[in-house]
Amino acid sequence: MNIDTSVEFIELVRDTAREAELRGELPEVIWEQVLKANWLNLYLPIDLRGMGMEFPEAVEILEKIAWIDGSLGWTITLCSGAHWFLGFMDKTLQADLLIQEGLCITGSGNAGGAAVPLDGGYWIKGEWPHASGASNATYLTANFNVQGTIVAMLLDAKEVELIGNWSTMGMKATASNGFKVTPQWIPARRAFVIDPERATHPDPVFKLPFELLAAYTLAANITGMVKRFVELAEHQSRISTEPFNQLRMELLQTCRDNWEQVKQGIGPEPSAIDVVSAQARSITRQALQLIQNLYGYQSLAGAKEDSELNRVWRNIHTAALHPLLRSIL
Repeated sequence: MNIDTSVEFIELVRDTAREAELRGELPEVIWEQVLKANWLNLYLPIDLRGMGMEFPEAVEILEKIAWIDGSLGWTITLCSGAHWFLGFMDKTLQADLLIQEGLCITGSGNAGGAAVPLDGGYWIKGEWPHASGASNATYLTANFNVQGTIVAMLLDAKEVELIGNWSTMGMKATASNGFKVTPQWIPARRAFVIDPERATHPDPVFKLPFELLAAYTLAANITGMVKRFVELAEHQSRISTEPFNQLRMELLQTCRDNWEQVKQGIGPEPSAIDVVSAQARSITRQALQLIQNLYGYQSLAGAKEDSELNRVWRNIHTAALHPLLRSIL
């Protein structure tokens, strides 16, 4: 697979990571590599210009990219998830999108928009808080309330206004800014429903419930960043990583099991969503405990914002607050 994890590429990403934080987005030289390597289409089928990768393999690749750099991994994860929506879109829209060079889709899962059916399309407006990778997006997806039903729609980047509101302590280079749409009309073919039963492409990857795909790929970012933090930390031997490693292996095995069920057309069971969601939250809690225990043994360098250790620590704590990862009461 065309996955560049060479020493040279890893060094380039990490050497430019501080600059990326200050700029609030990934450097152009890194983004060009992302597009060239086709990382936004890791698990899409080949006929959708994807890499045709088995989903569990893609999850481990996302983990490795997050190990290289958290903002890079998170941006690729969220954008590749939005590219997965291609399998639910109108086929003529698919064709129009796939011929475009530099295609990058991102979006928000919030139902921040309102839409009214009008003349073979929709009159829309809305505002959404965050969309990772927004600065490089050529299209954005967003959820709209259409007469009481939530419907996803594809928006051209030229139709939206970005809102520079991403000011978190970590994941600074993900450019997870908000966006808004002033009242305007879009054609009906840009609306789609994310449901395995409504997929417009037969590949098994589109039979995965979105909740599973999101939980696995987001959790992989946590585990990738934690592995890097442990590598960087001093006095690793004082704290056992075994509980974390065990949860990671269990999550990956569950992913393989679910994927085999999907390929065989026999599942996963409805209860799988609750199981995997609990696993993702559990490994996130364990990750936070592990890195906090290790952090207490670090020198003052661990508190310096320009150190990689500090950046990874901040990225993990920020990512852990995603709704699918944070603990719920």
